[in-house]
Amino acid sequence: MTDDELLALLRVTSKSAREVMAQAALLQDLRGRQLSVLRNTYPGWDIDFGRSASGQVWWTAELRKAVTVEMVAAGVVQCVRQPDAIALAATLAWQSALVHNCRAHNMFGT
Repeated sequence: MTDDELLALLRVTSKSAREVMAQAALLQDLRGRQLSVLRNTYPGWDIDFGRSASGQVWWTAELRKAVTVEMVAAGVVQCVRQPDAIALAATLAWQSALVHNCRAHNMFGT
C-alpha cells in the first residue's frame, strides 16, 4: 500500500468513525428523550432501559402499586419488558387502561 493509499484510507476511516460517533450520540439523546416522555406520561410506573448480557436493549416498566388478584384476572401485570420505547409505550397505554378499569370497579386494593 502506498502512502497516498494509506492516507486516503485514514481519511475515510476517520470520517466514518466521526459519523458513527455522531449517530451514537444522537441515538443516546433520543433514548433519553424517549425515557423522559415515558416517565412523564406514565408516572405510576418505574420506567428504565438497559442492556442484556448479549447487548440487546430492553425497555422495562414496573407498576409502583402492588397488583391484586383481581387486577391479574383483568390482565394487569406488575412488570412489562419490550425491545423499544414505542412498543413499551403501546403496552403501557393498554396496561394503564386496564388499571383504570380496575380502579373504576374498585379492584385496585387501595
